[in-house]
Amino acid sequence: MARYVTRRLAQALVTLWVIITVTFLLMHALPGDPFTDPKLPEQIRQNMRIKYGLDKPLYEQYGIYFNNLAHGNLGYSLKYQQRTVNDMIRDGFPYSADLGVRAILFGVLMGVSLGTLAAFYHDGWFDRTAMVIAVVGVSVPNFIIATLLDYLLAAKLQILPAAGWGSFQQSLMPSFSLGLLVVATMARLMRASVLDVVGQDYIRTAKAKGLNSREVIWRHIIRNAILPVITVLGPLIVNIVTGSFVIEQVFGIPGLGKYFIQAVYNNDYTLIMGTTIFYSALLIVAILLVDVLYGFVDPRIRLAGGRD
Repeated sequence: MARYVTRRLAQALVTLWVIITVTFLLMHALPGDPFTDPKLPEQIRQNMRIKYGLDKPLYEQYGIYFNNLAHGNLGYSLKYQQRTVNDMIRDGFPYSADLGVRAILFGVLMGVSLGTLAAFYHDGWFDRTAMVIAVVGVSVPNFIIATLLDYLLAAKLQILPAAGWGSFQQSLMPSFSLGLLVVATMARLMRASVLDVVGQDYIRTAKAKGLNSREVIWRHIIRNAILPVITVLGPLIVNIVTGSFVIEQVFGIPGLGKYFIQAVYNNDYTLIMGTTIFYSALLIVAILLVDVLYGFVDPRIRLAGGRD
């Protein structure tokens, strides 16, 4: 197991280095720079480029930036005067993280429950209803769901606040909009996995031994059926994080989404690279944890890791 974790950790570090390098090169491949405003005098533009090191050769800029990253310094924003990217992430990320955790918890709990019940009531009305919800969740983009909810529940019925963050009521629509894709994916996977597991020989053996229904469901069916669900948690977290930028804008949540979108409009190199690298590191850690968790759940992974 130790070798398995070490190998996954090495792959994660290489992946992060590739993301850092590609992001840096893509930012500098964009036409213009943050100081291309035609209203800005040429001398001031040149002074700003010198101040932020944009006049240096690209390889030298990369070396300076990578050295700063190694010390945990993401640099100063080129548009928000006297504000570091670290400070902006520290201000906005707690809101984004809160939204993401709520959406993941809602999506996993609701999706696993729907999928399991749909499998147990296969071809019944509950199964068909759950699959309709799954199709809607996969097919309709989350920003459309968010806009419809905001219009119906906030503007028309006025039973939930239209925007903001802080109260439980304010978190309901954003969490549902963001977590619906997770619900849909989990429900479909869990349904198919449970149907496959129920027909296995060891389930029939467990029933023949006289185990009651609760023991068969929890110890044999759920535990084995949930393995594919754990596998897709990593990519689902990616979708949650990237989708939260739009949801934050729709509901006026003061998270990192507003900084990132404004940074794209302003060509704010350091802010774009800082938020991209920060989120990439989080996602890589999340996927690494999912891989390790999968290894603990499925003993075959631990055995394979030990033989390497």
